[in-house]
Amino acid sequence: MNPLLSPQSPQRASKGDQDNALSTPQKDDEFDDSSSPHDAGKKSCHIPSDGEKLTQLLSMDSNTHSAIFTRFRSPTRGTFTNTLSTITKLDLPNCGLDENSLPSSLASSLPALKILFFFKNKFTKYPAVLGEFENLTMVSFKLNQIEEIEPEALQPQLRWLILTGNKLRQLPDAIGRCTNLQKLMLSGNNLSSLPGSISKCTNLELVRLACNDLQEAPLDLLSLPKLAWVALASNPFLADLASTHLSPDVIAASDLEAGASNKAKVLGSGASGTTVQMTMSSSSPPGPVAVKKYSSMDITSDGSPSDEFKASLFAGSLSIPSVVKALGVTYPTNGSSSDDTTPDLVMELLSAYSALGNPPSMTTCTRDTYSPTLTLLPTVAHGYAVAAGRALTTFHASGLCHGDFYSHNILVADDGDSKLTDFGAAFFYDKSKPEAELVQRCELRAYRIWLDEIIGMVDFDKSNQWEMQAFNDLKDLADDLAKPGATFTSAAVYPRLYKCKPEAFRVWPKPLRFMTGYATATLFTASFLSLPILSLLAIPACWKTYEARLASTFVLAAYAFSFFFPSREWPAFRKVGQLWYEMFDVSCNMSAEQRKRAVKMGQADTKYIIGMHPHGIIPLQAVVWSAYCDQYFHDPITGENLYGFGAAADVVKYLPFLRNMMAWLSAGSASYDTLYNGLEYGEARQCNANNNRRPRHLYLLPGGVAEVFESTVGHNAIVFKHRRGLVKLALETGADLLPCYVFGGTDFFHNLATGTNLLARLSRKIKAGVTVFWGYFLLPLPFLPKVTLCIADPIEVEKWDKDKGEIPAELIEEIHAKYLASIVDLFEKHKAVAGYPDATLLVK
Repeated sequence: MNPLLSPQSPQRASKGDQDNALSTPQKDDEFDDSSSPHDAGKKSCHIPSDGEKLTQLLSMDSNTHSAIFTRFRSPTRGTFTNTLSTITKLDLPNCGLDENSLPSSLASSLPALKILFFFKNKFTKYPAVLGEFENLTMVSFKLNQIEEIEPEALQPQLRWLILTGNKLRQLPDAIGRCTNLQKLMLSGNNLSSLPGSISKCTNLELVRLACNDLQEAPLDLLSLPKLAWVALASNPFLADLASTHLSPDVIAASDLEAGASNKAKVLGSGASGTTVQMTMSSSSPPGPVAVKKYSSMDITSDGSPSDEFKASLFAGSLSIPSVVKALGVTYPTNGSSSDDTTPDLVMELLSAYSALGNPPSMTTCTRDTYSPTLTLLPTVAHGYAVAAGRALTTFHASGLCHGDFYSHNILVADDGDSKLTDFGAAFFYDKSKPEAELVQRCELRAYRIWLDEIIGMVDFDKSNQWEMQAFNDLKDLADDLAKPGATFTSAAVYPRLYKCKPEAFRVWPKPLRFMTGYATATLFTASFLSLPILSLLAIPACWKTYEARLASTFVLAAYAFSFFFPSREWPAFRKVGQLWYEMFDVSCNMSAEQRKRAVKMGQADTKYIIGMHPHGIIPLQAVVWSAYCDQYFHDPITGENLYGFGAAADVVKYLPFLRNMMAWLSAGSASYDTLYNGLEYGEARQCNANNNRRPRHLYLLPGGVAEVFESTVGHNAIVFKHRRGLVKLALETGADLLPCYVFGGTDFFHNLATGTNLLARLSRKIKAGVTVFWGYFLLPLPFLPKVTLCIADPIEVEKWDKDKGEIPAELIEEIHAKYLASIVDLFEKHKAVAGYPDATLLVK
């Protein structure tokens, strides 16, 4: 029976008698509505009956009071019972309550209760009575004095448990009973370890454990399959890793001005502090900055303000475009450092930015909420994904975990720029320890959840090629993140690699694409062997049998046909390279937006010389590049792409079949005059023969024959240190240089002759690579390495005016140095995600 309706239930007293009503049992069973329920509980006193305790609790909650005592002036017992059964939330902050304040029949009195808040009260125990609720999913005892949790209080239906700022030394094993728990807030306690039963909380997604006494990393917790957001700062097992990362510039307080009214404009405020706008006079020119003044509080829900300061300062010093830049720190009190004072953080000022999403609601628990009208173009969403991925990858490369990666912590502008903010849950970790990989996986889950949310808001015209490519890139990224054991590096979150997918052959079954692709790659390789095969078959009389002589005659006839067959480009042949995408797992570092920008520039006045390294023994990557250009560097409106024309050694025109294939790929002579005329006047015979197409861009392998003898499996080398011809050609034609490095370009075959041996010297004499190579089964069957095309930003080259005389050697050297530096930077930046984390590039 509900104690409020029993004969022993207390009567509501008048305002003057309210205190007595709380301290003295009343026998009447009716309520007088002349009293104010907010007067109840103002004095701490012993309340012996369940009815009085419940009355006091309900009167302290303004929402409950409004629903019960104001709505019904003289409620009947039935009406009152119905009202109690509809209460789903009870919020009792700062009421001086403890475990003795709760009636034993609380659960039966409020059967529908789902949310219960006891913020800043005096509980020393998490009361057992809470375990009797069948629908209670969210409980908060933030900033109480809880030292112990009654095991029977923890039940499976609990989703959200807040115990921030208490005195807990341990969690009971019964925590494993909370199998539906999603959010667990435990920062600011005295926990030295976690029970093994925490591993049973398989739905746990967000945990706050900062500012505790954990002696060892909570591996059982970090191994949970859904854990995505975690805070662990200020625990002994992490030591003080933050101090090794910090060396800020100190800005004098006198250099910061609040404004004409001497009152700084408040930009934002939260538990960890307040951010204001000020003017920094010491900058050149003086300009507005944002200054965050950290709170003196010891603990927030995420951790401590001092830990947030350290993480924000470090992250803002990494020169990541998508992170608010930290300019320095200031000590406004006395202008000097103090051990017990967190300095103010001076940052760049953001204007016209807004949060991408809103914090989780009580319903969504661990998921952000969004405006129902919010939609994103794929290119915009992709820009957000790349920017955030770059920030998180860079953080973890330095041993920093953000811990609170959400849309509500990402500020976006109308131009598509984005900034990752709020380091309240961030912490530094030791990358050499076992927990490092687990921490990364947690943050990667948060990134994947966020990415799924972003993809869900994408809306676009599917006939738009660039938007469709960006959308496919987003889905590919989500697929990579879903792979078992994925990390930020292995999933190529940043630097991002984009899969190349066949367009021309997508209706073919994948096994057929693979077999056809490998057959064409083998035939392309065999075409390079036409000269030695021709030598063996040159004299049919050498063959003793009629059948052998007949076969050799047919071969020679085929060779003769090759020389008379027209040598001109054949765009359809270039599509063969698409069959190699899956076979070589081809990817590229250029996003849809970058490709679009390059195509637009290439259609204007810009000309490109695309220099690809390394050459390799058999340059299979040349065919891949031709297919990639046609498919991805293609403007659907004008029909133009960046392929242009290519170059091959002059000896190729004497080799049957190979000469035809090179022409089909638009490759002609590599002589300087031919290349100059092609860039300057669009004169390239193999291209002009195709409806008088006049190319504007040049593609070639600058390493040439020399790189053939630096090519073997596992060896990464380029030969360009002493070559200046490409730079001179760029200056004379005004073509921008587009450096490109192909990971896997040397891994198609083993090479017998490397270095400066006899074959290498002979090859340089005849300007053709002559070597012995092999793949599978010691035959010219190519291996199947992962191929990654990495293309750098263009190096702008201004056309040299011939009237000024010879091109200065200093200018040639300057551009040559930029080109080499760009290749090395490409290699170092992408080698890990390309699958070569320990590789070294040799430059000769």
